[in-house]
Amino acid sequence: MVSLGGVAGTLARYAIGTIFPDDRQGTLIANVTGVALASALLVLMERRGISQLRLLLLPGFCAGFTTFSAVTSHSLEPIEGGAAFLALNVFLSLMAVIVVLPLARKVIPVRS
Repeated sequence: MVSLGGVAGTLARYAIGTIFPDDRQGTLIANVTGVALASALLVLMERRGISQLRLLLLPGFCAGFTTFSAVTSHSLEPIEGGAAFLALNVFLSLMAVIVVLPLARKVIPVRS
């Protein structure tokens, strides 16, 4: 299940790279989107009791979609503002969690 999700996530990440050819921009978009998606999926699985898809969606799709290794690589490029890129990734990812988790908890009802 993790492998299948990982393949789908990797293909989705590749698609982001074709839409946004600037590698830094594509990496940032994939990471923030992946964190937001994972946050919403966590609430959905918790509220609906969908534990069977956890491996497919979280360590599979979301992990294949997000790109921590690319963030690390870009962070080591000081001329290109590496530290600022790392800080921006962390900040926006945290903001995505802060916004998406409460929103998902309001929108996704508990299964009765």
